[in-house]
Amino acid sequence: MSLKPVIILDEALPTGLKANFAAVMAMSLGKLRPDLVGAETPTGDEVFLAGITTVALPVLGAPAEDLPVLFEKAADLPIRLAYMRSAFEARDYADYTARIAAEPLAAHAPQALLIAGSRKAVDRICGRLPLLR
Repeated sequence: MSLKPVIILDEALPTGLKANFAAVMAMSLGKLRPDLVGAETPTGDEVFLAGITTVALPVLGAPAEDLPVLFEKAADLPIRLAYMRSAFEARDYADYTARIAAEPLAAHAPQALLIAGSRKAVDRICGRLPLLR
């Protein structure tokens, strides 16, 4: 199966937070699927550049209230990540994990998602969402 990943952000976030949250989600995908990162590449003068993604990673926008619904619709996909508001509010990772553990999933507000699966399955969930502006 060819994997299609997409990032979906709360379209109302300030630009800096959108960029940060997209970077966090992409970093998490790279950890889960290191095979999606290409080999280092030499320049013509033998400077080696670290590998970059080998797949497109579109960043889409959606209203905040749609993110929990999209996350639920992606439950059967092989990759489903969420950046919850608790992550933004936490002082460190231990604080984040404590905040997440203290409440059921429905009580958390996702601000960014990364979903990945077959093109057909991903398009069914978010195919009508626009590229983030």
